[in-house]
Amino acid sequence: MDLVNNGSPQFANISSAPLGRGSYKERYLFLYRVQTVSVKSSFQYFPNRYFYRLAHSLRWSEIHVFDRPPFVVQFSSTETDVEDFVLIPIHTAPRTAAEAARQYTKSTVGELQSLVDVANEAKSLWHNNNIVVLGDFNAAGTYVRRDDFQNIPLFTDNNFHWLIDHDVDTAVSGSQKAYDRIVVTTDMNDGVVPCSADVFNFKHKYGLTQAQTLAVSDHFPVEVELRNTGTTTQTPTTQTPRRKQTYQERFLYILYGLNAVRGANRCQQWQR
Repeated sequence: MDLVNNGSPQFANISSAPLGRGSYKERYLFLYRVQTVSVKSSFQYFPNRYFYRLAHSLRWSEIHVFDRPPFVVQFSSTETDVEDFVLIPIHTAPRTAAEAARQYTKSTVGELQSLVDVANEAKSLWHNNNIVVLGDFNAAGTYVRRDDFQNIPLFTDNNFHWLIDHDVDTAVSGSQKAYDRIVVTTDMNDGVVPCSADVFNFKHKYGLTQAQTLAVSDHFPVEVELRNTGTTTQTPTTQTPRRKQTYQERFLYILYGLNAVRGANRCQQWQR
């Protein structure tokens, strides 16, 4: 924190305890500017416990709903239209259904299915539906296929809006996979700046080599901007399917690359 605060506005942090099923552990950590943001409350989510017993065995084993259960924090801001909001971070295990069955644990899809329970608990506890679920969902590739989304309540429930498109690339490797996501409730969506959700490609921003970039992370962070107090905007009320590209967008694709088309698609979601 001394390095972070050296010559900059003052920041503080709140973090979870080390989380993980085995010897490898991770923490969820929030860094925030103390002049404008404060922590109102927090809790470590502990899901209901589920157990299984193999045939001809007397031993019961636990099925873990999350490898790293979310550490939920309610923040208060003096400069955003939504004064109090809840952040639910998640780093799911990259695990297919077949791998999960062999390991008697939850798949990536299974963890994503349980996220709605975390959101409901936060809403019930704090009577606050300004909720953001964000992090490394591993929501792409073999872990989560396109048809799997129809079995994820966070996607099918119209109260939730996915701000990072399926076709956005959040991997440093350039695999064109949208592993990292930001999902907001309808109430929270009213406080989001339209078209502001995006991937922050710090490799291009700071002119880093691939090795330098990977030394920071193998994923690019995702970001979204919240509306300042007193501003107004148009917001969508329903989840809308991805539409076919127009001829103009195909031309943009040729001239400026995939990112230009993705930006156009995301902005049009706010206009329907």
